[in-house]
Amino acid sequence: MYLNSLKIAESSPSDRVIRDVNLKNGLNIIVDESNNDRGNNVGKTTFLKLIDICLGARDKKYIWTDYDTNSETRNLKKYIHENKVYSELTIEKNNITYSLKVELFNKGRRYINGEGFSRDDYYEELNKILFNIESPPTFRQLINKFVRIKQNDNSNNATLKYLHSNTNNDQYRNIYEFLFKLDDIENSTYRLELNEDINQLTNSINKLFDLHQFNNIEDLKERIKIAEKRAQELQSSIDVLIDKEKFKHSLEEVTKIKHELNIISDSLNDAYFRKTKTERILDKESDNNLEINEDILYNFYNEVTKKIDNISKEFEELIDFNKKIKRNKIEYYQNRLSDIQKDIDEMEYRRELIINQNKDAITLINEENFSEYEKKYNSLLAENQLLGELYKVINIYNEKIEQLTKKEKELLELENNQTKTDNITTFNNFFSKYTELALGQRLYIYPNNSGFPVGISNFDDGFGSGYKKTITLLLDIAYVSFLNKLDLDYPRFIVHDELETIDEFNFDKVVETINQNGTQFIFGILNEKIEGYSFIDENDIILRLSSDNKLFRV
Repeated sequence: MYLNSLKIAESSPSDRVIRDVNLKNGLNIIVDESNNDRGNNVGKTTFLKLIDICLGARDKKYIWTDYDTNSETRNLKKYIHENKVYSELTIEKNNITYSLKVELFNKGRRYINGEGFSRDDYYEELNKILFNIESPPTFRQLINKFVRIKQNDNSNNATLKYLHSNTNNDQYRNIYEFLFKLDDIENSTYRLELNEDINQLTNSINKLFDLHQFNNIEDLKERIKIAEKRAQELQSSIDVLIDKEKFKHSLEEVTKIKHELNIISDSLNDAYFRKTKTERILDKESDNNLEINEDILYNFYNEVTKKIDNISKEFEELIDFNKKIKRNKIEYYQNRLSDIQKDIDEMEYRRELIINQNKDAITLINEENFSEYEKKYNSLLAENQLLGELYKVINIYNEKIEQLTKKEKELLELENNQTKTDNITTFNNFFSKYTELALGQRLYIYPNNSGFPVGISNFDDGFGSGYKKTITLLLDIAYVSFLNKLDLDYPRFIVHDELETIDEFNFDKVVETINQNGTQFIFGILNEKIEGYSFIDENDIILRLSSDNKLFRV
């Protein structure tokens, strides 16, 4: 699967092609002929960004915005929006050509073979076309392995951790299992889901302990034992106060009264628990009352406005909206607490009414001990309320532990059935060969069962950070050889930028390996860097740009 061409064109007031650049197998170089060592914003990197945008990158605004300074090239932005400029990338797979068209102006649409798609549907369709899957992994998680272009300051160009820093190890594991065919896509996807479930359950258990202020499950169990012992002691003290002889004559009536009191006590215990829980939530929500961390919110607002154009709300409206949400939330819990307290007051009144109306029947409690009985009985109710809360916490804990144990068992069974690690060896046969040719060192990757799923090591000696870009290139080129070996119809193209740090010898070896395995290598570079390189032909340069010949010709 290769890229065929990239076209840039106006659609308003009429159709007019700005650039139509054919792409070929092997080297495809965009040269910046500016007379300085940093280039002159002629569009070398923008050409590569347009490829990325046609392959789903969101940040169209970085065509006219510098992500380092956040400054805009206003005349270019104006030109793109007024002339409704679009870019169109054609790719070929199995002798079928696909057209990927993206309108570069605000609210511009995306098209595949002339059919319009929403952004998410565009990703799904590209995942089917380029990788023969739906997801996970997502299309952008996969294609960024082949198109290593830094669209903005949040991008990550690391060799193995090539996605945004918020990508977790489980997601990377799912990606590398797919890329290297370490497991079936169904198993890999299920493993990702299991890891996500395990993380959620673990966090839920930790939050349960934090909410109820327990250190661990043993702490909770000891508190239950202490509360149970105290409740038993209070019940024994109450039993001592009972007049056994009078109890025999009033057994039936007392049993009925006791049943009624027990029902009320159970309901009270539940109400006490709900009250305590609601009070804790309300205390937490009321902390700092309506103070909003405006710095965090402002940063969030800026991030959103960068990613979504034409936000109609001002920052102050966002502040007011958040304050209103917080007030409504607090008001809801205050009303809820008031309702619970009303229920408690009503049940306590009913309990006292039953006791007072049946004092004759409760003469089995000696009159002189009645106040003591009432005191102990209320203490018993309070202890039972605490026990009820503790029992509910441990029941929730046990349910989550049961779920967690089940998920961990399923994950272990999946790990034990994973048998395709020989594919890593197949890849390393190419990677070690290419790194020895260019760097004189045999590098290889290895799988990790925990943490980040793969690592890079050196058979011969450690390698310096100065070779990082070369190593990344050789890893991507070796992956194309891996695809050839396994006959996998995934992209044979790689897109890179910022190659000025690679020396001539390493560049020569990179080109040699590309010519051997058929990689389509698209990159931008300063003319002075490659001028005089004998291993680069004139037909390898697909586009020359300069201050007088910028990419958009404006």
